[in-house]
Amino acid sequence: MPKLKIDVLAAVIMGSLMIGCAARKTSSVSPQPQPPAIASGNVEDHGPSVVQAVLTEPGTPPFHLRAAITERADFSEHVDLEIYWVSPAKWRRTIASQEFSQTLVVNGDDVFEQDSDDYIPIGLQTLAIAVVDPRPILDAWRPGDQLITKANGQADESGKMCFDPQGKICGYSRSGMMETVGSPGHAVTFSDYRPFANKRVARLVTYKIDQGDSLLARVTTLEEMKNIDASLFKIQVQTPKEAQIGTVALNQTELAQQALQKLEIIWPQVLDGKTTGETSYFVSIDKKGQVREVLPLSVAIERADDSARRQIMRWKFKPVLRNRVPMQVESVVNFDFNTRAYGPTEMLTDVEARKLASNVVDPAFPAGTPSGLSCAVRVAVDSDGGLIEQIAGECAPGLFMACSHAVGKWKFSPIVQDGKSLPYRAEIAFKTP
Repeated sequence: MPKLKIDVLAAVIMGSLMIGCAARKTSSVSPQPQPPAIASGNVEDHGPSVVQAVLTEPGTPPFHLRAAITERADFSEHVDLEIYWVSPAKWRRTIASQEFSQTLVVNGDDVFEQDSDDYIPIGLQTLAIAVVDPRPILDAWRPGDQLITKANGQADESGKMCFDPQGKICGYSRSGMMETVGSPGHAVTFSDYRPFANKRVARLVTYKIDQGDSLLARVTTLEEMKNIDASLFKIQVQTPKEAQIGTVALNQTELAQQALQKLEIIWPQVLDGKTTGETSYFVSIDKKGQVREVLPLSVAIERADDSARRQIMRWKFKPVLRNRVPMQVESVVNFDFNTRAYGPTEMLTDVEARKLASNVVDPAFPAGTPSGLSCAVRVAVDSDGGLIEQIAGECAPGLFMACSHAVGKWKFSPIVQDGKSLPYRAEIAFKTP
């Protein structure tokens, strides 16, 4: 891919917040100048654009911004984000949360950075930039990724949003215009636009984690700084580059070259439906080579998703260096999957399955259930021994729920062949006493 162009706030983090499409190649982590975001036009001509203003470009008056970040699925999670910005060469940012905290000050060529961890979570990284500069998000967008913007006609000022090019599947936002840029690993929605310094700035920016879960950054304060407190930008001791957090994007081939094992997923044997296809994940790796986050981009079989993500989380990598400095890494990995590629070709019998099970409990059938009735439960067990699904085989009416509940308490072991753990399917038989 071409060298990432990340200006101003995103850039002057001294490479620490390089955001890009991981399917493309990053040739440098040095900040590069970039022209202002395009206000409108054809995506095919010059890439996507949004109404969200670039607050960190030269000419913007000094400002103070505060935002509260919460997780949709866990309202107890709370992050405070605060930015004091004078110019691209003079600004301060703080992030405060239980998971990660940071104080980052830039004053000319001097940088002070204090982090609670050597890894910045992708969601916080993305939102900290998107609230003031959408360009890194736009730069990470690939043709085929979701794009709902005013510029491409999929969103308008009334709050109408259309999810298909023909404009037949649409909805409305109560907070006015809403624009979504579905960049891999950095999918963001801008909404609740309000004026500031002759610009329009989204007061609500949403980062998509997964289906049904997201981080919401609500801007609670955005004001011009009339009186600048010089002490906010005073740096006593500079932070060496190796102690700063910088991020680079690798394509899948480059990522594989850094891997300490084969980039392989042992797909579980789903019981029915689609068994082959394509899937992809966004992977974020810390400076030591440990996978810290895995986000699904396209998942053809939801039942196999948890197993795949657990396996990716165990991958190990050599530290990725730029100018001898270890970097945080992000990448997109794509797979052609086959859920029949590993393990026995046929279902295990009841006897075989019970040999691989522990904590075996019998079903608690309803009182008055006739004796001698049969019920078969078909299960799929992944290479970790996890029960990923179960469905009914031949089963007398009214018995499956009791049998399924019992099997859910069992602990399974994977099949081990030549030292490798493998998944399997099995049919477990029950009979009423």
